[in-house]
Amino acid sequence: MDRTDPRQGPPTDDRAWLLDACAAITDQPVDADANLFEQGLTSLGVVRLSGAIQRRHGLRLSAVDLHDHPTVTQLSALIADRKESGV
Repeated sequence: MDRTDPRQGPPTDDRAWLLDACAAITDQPVDADANLFEQGLTSLGVVRLSGAIQRRHGLRLSAVDLHDHPTVTQLSALIADRKESGV
């Protein structure tokens, strides 16, 4: 399985999957605690990442959600919170 392609099956956990998805979208490895926009995430990348999250988790995250949670660590926590609360 190619873990850098977010359309492939699930890797070991959501945070690892999110790191892989962001790396595939930005075309470079990403640091989980650094701002994704400073690591090359563009507006088109936001759309791609939001779509990948929706396909994997059934969650709709807006561009504002991604701007308010700009690191993989923060975004992973937001996804976990939304999954837990059913939002």
